[in-house]
Amino acid sequence: MEWKDSYNDTVNELRILQIREMEIRRRVEMAHKVIFKGEVPSSGSYVHIPLDKGIDWYNKAVDDLKEIQAEVDRVESIKLEMEVHMNQFTGLANVIQCKRMEGKSYDMIGIELGYSGGYLRKYMSKRGNKEVTQSTNAS
Repeated sequence: MEWKDSYNDTVNELRILQIREMEIRRRVEMAHKVIFKGEVPSSGSYVHIPLDKGIDWYNKAVDDLKEIQAEVDRVESIKLEMEVHMNQFTGLANVIQCKRMEGKSYDMIGIELGYSGGYLRKYMSKRGNKEVTQSTNAS
């Protein structure tokens, strides 16, 4: 697997985990409303839930939130570590690809590297589908 694929997989995994974190956070908020206000958020009406079951539901949601937050932090640290290594790459094609993966345009990259955006676009299009690897120039 190439470094680009690994980085993209990590970024996608992080996005999925962050979406899951938002879902669990909403569950915690809903459980909090049920336990402490006796209100079901979706209906606005009041319900009667045994306190022990309500507390268990709330604690489970909080535990799930802590677990997903730990996983998000772990994947974010992996992503940051990958970015540190990617920033050490040499070779113009590797540098351009790294910066493109960060969401930068060719014009922005050109300003950083001292090239025109058009030159970088042409440079990368000339490379076509050639594989950019972590050879001696990219390590």
